[in-house]
Amino acid sequence: MTRVSGRERSIVVNGRAHELERGETVARLLERLGFEGRYALVERNREPVERERFDETELEKGDEVVVARPVAGG
Repeated sequence: MTRVSGRERSIVVNGRAHELERGETVARLLERLGFEGRYALVERNREPVERERFDETELEKGDEVVVARPVAGG
């Protein structure tokens, strides 16, 4: 866990702890992790986040986030 100003500032992304930046949104997290936002599926605390809301959905310490890339197949 990362501590900032004496407080834990971390989230869990795909089972791994990540430092949470102040005011970080889903879109910013995806950018930092190298995901192309348009092609990512995201759940925050077991609830889906709509792509249209990536820019406005702010993450909070302790959030559990799952990020996946959709795969087409046949």
